[in-house]
Amino acid sequence: MDHNNTLSAIICSNCPRRRFGVCKVMVNFISQYCDSHSPRQFSLLAKKFLFRQGEELQDAYVLREGWIQLTRVSENGERQVFRPVLPGELLGVQPDSKGPAIYSAVAALDSVICDIPNLDTMCLSEPKLAMRVAWVAACDMVLTEMYLTNIAHRNARERIAFMALELYRRLAMRGLNEGYMIQFPLKQQDIADTLGLTAIHVNRALHVLREENVLTIHKHQLTILNYNKLCTIVGSDLEPMSSCDIMVDV
Repeated sequence: MDHNNTLSAIICSNCPRRRFGVCKVMVNFISQYCDSHSPRQFSLLAKKFLFRQGEELQDAYVLREGWIQLTRVSENGERQVFRPVLPGELLGVQPDSKGPAIYSAVAALDSVICDIPNLDTMCLSEPKLAMRVAWVAACDMVLTEMYLTNIAHRNARERIAFMALELYRRLAMRGLNEGYMIQFPLKQQDIADTLGLTAIHVNRALHVLREENVLTIHKHQLTILNYNKLCTIVGSDLEPMSSCDIMVDV
């Protein structure tokens, strides 16, 4: 194994996200690949784009630290924000792996990114990795579908409660919570563009949730004041994600 692969293996083995997503499988095989397949790490400042909608994708990426928003702008200039990408999650994977990006990826916080070159070639060599990429993509699809269901059938208060609880659960699973408090870099317009609301509706719903002693957002931190009540508001909407919470080898 050459020096670059040794360095990559050390970076991966020391990463706190190595148990999640594709990394759990990749870290077991990274030493077998030549330098052209070795992950590379770089920093991305808040508000900077990893890639933009329409640009030709070069590689796949794993978020090591930070927070990435996936956004898409329609022809009439309306912005849709998809689910936030959290540490340990894969992005930049789409049907045409080297074609134009179907969405933009912008950092909401200062972030550390792992560039995964030639992921498609690696998947051909390692069936377990291919299965894990498919599993991750399926989990992303389930989460996106749950957001769409909430947008279509629930009011502003319920949509925000769902978003708060699912983000808390994903971050807590990675140990990125402090009790019932999580980092929350999104502005009200970001929440609105994610949940199909206006910023005014978001402001009103947050006020209601705060008055109900359910949750509060202050200085880029979201605090759950009453976890049981929040779960009652959300109901069973998060049940489809239960199988995605189990980080097991495939």
